[in-house]
Amino acid sequence: MKKLLALSSLLLCLAGNVIADYITLDESEEYGDTRWGAVPYAFSTETLGTAVGAAAYVGGIRQPQSSLVGAAFTTSNDSWLMAGALNNFRFDNMERWFFDIYAQGSHFTDQRFYDSTHRLTSSTSGSNDSSPDDFVSGISNDLHIEISARYVLPIGAGKDHPLTVFKTHRGMLYTEPTGGSAWNPLTSGKTLLGAKYFYRYRDLQKIDDEDLIKANTNGLELWLDYNNTDFLPNASYGSRQKFTITRDFGLGDSANSWTNLELDLSKYLDLGTSDWFRQQVLALNFWTSHTPTWKVDKETGFVDHRPPPGFGSELGGFDRMRAYPQGRFHDKSAVYYTAEMRLMPKINGLDSLPLLKYLEIDWWQVVAFVEAGRVSRKYDADLYFKDLKWDAGLSFRVMAFRVPLRLDWAVSDEDYSIWAMYKQPFAR
Repeated sequence: MKKLLALSSLLLCLAGNVIADYITLDESEEYGDTRWGAVPYAFSTETLGTAVGAAAYVGGIRQPQSSLVGAAFTTSNDSWLMAGALNNFRFDNMERWFFDIYAQGSHFTDQRFYDSTHRLTSSTSGSNDSSPDDFVSGISNDLHIEISARYVLPIGAGKDHPLTVFKTHRGMLYTEPTGGSAWNPLTSGKTLLGAKYFYRYRDLQKIDDEDLIKANTNGLELWLDYNNTDFLPNASYGSRQKFTITRDFGLGDSANSWTNLELDLSKYLDLGTSDWFRQQVLALNFWTSHTPTWKVDKETGFVDHRPPPGFGSELGGFDRMRAYPQGRFHDKSAVYYTAEMRLMPKINGLDSLPLLKYLEIDWWQVVAFVEAGRVSRKYDADLYFKDLKWDAGLSFRVMAFRVPLRLDWAVSDEDYSIWAMYKQPFAR
C-alpha cells in the first residue's frame, strides 16, 4: 500500500476558513491583551520530500479582536509555500462588520490534479468511478488572494454583542454560551451574512511536456451562516447551518464563468462526562454541493462553465473524505456525511512536558470518525446513497494557544492518509 502523508502546518490553510466573529481567551488573559505564538515544524511527504518551516500568529494587534497569522515552508525538492492573513479587522463606527485579507503563494515541483476537463465516461479522472492513478502531475505555481467581509445580524446572541469573547478554564468554556439550548435565530445563536472576493491563479507544467494547464478563477462568494452552538471552537451541543453561493463571472483571466451552491449542516450531541472523560461529544455533519452551470458537450465530452480544481463539488483532503488525496473527486454534484465521537480525557499531562509546555496545551482529545460521500454528474436521489465512498479513521487533537489542532489518520479501500490541520473539521 502506498503511503500518502500530507501535512498542513499550523494556520496554513487559512483561506476561506476564518469566518470568526469571536476570540478565545484563557481565564488569565484580559480582552485587549496581545497574544502571540510561534511553532517550527518539519515533515516528509511523497510529493514534497523533506520540508522545514514555521508558523506564527499575533492576536490583539492594533485592535483587541484582530490577529495576524502566517506560515511558510521549503522542501528538499525545491517546493515552497508562504501564506499570511489579517483576520477580524474592524473599521471605526462599523462594529458589526469584520474584514479579513488572505494571501498565499506557492511553487510545487510535483503537484497532482485528479481532474479532467472532459467527461467521456463514468470513470474519467475526478469522477466517482475513476482510478486513483488517473491524474496529471507536474510543476505548479499558485497565487491565492481573498478579501472578505462579514456582518453580524442584530438578532440572537449577536444583538448586543457582535463580537463574542469566550473565556475558558483549561480549554473549556465557562462564560455564557452563544446558543444551542433552543433553535431560534431571533433569540439564540449568531447569524452572519458574508461576502468574499477571491482570485486564484494555478498552473501545471507537465513533466517533459510544453503544454501548460491553467486553472484560473476569480469571483464572489456569498453566504448565510447560522451558528447555534455553545462554543464553536469546540462545540459540545447545538447546531450550525450554512448556505453558500459562489460565482465566477468569467472576467479577467478566468478560465470560464461558473456558479456553485453549497449547504453545510452540523449537529452536536453532548453525551456528558464519565470517570475517564471530562467531555464526550457526538458530532455529525452533512454537506452537499451542486454546480448548475456545469455543461457537457455530448459529442466531445468537454465540460464548460465548471469550477477549477479546489472549488465546487470536490471531495478528498483534510476536511472531507480524509483517506483520499486533496481533490481526489470532482464533478457537477457531491454529497458528504460524517460522524465523529470526540472524547476528552480528564487528565492532561501534555501541559507539563518540557517540550510541549510552551504550546499552552489546555486539553487533548481522541476522536474516532467515519465518512461517506460521492460525486456525480447528476443531482438526483441516487447521489445520496448509491455507490458511496467510505473511510474511517482516528484523530489526536489538542487545544494549543486557544486553537484546536488535529492530526487525522484515515483509511479507505484505496489508501490511507495522515493530515495535520488547525480547527475542528466542522468549525471552519
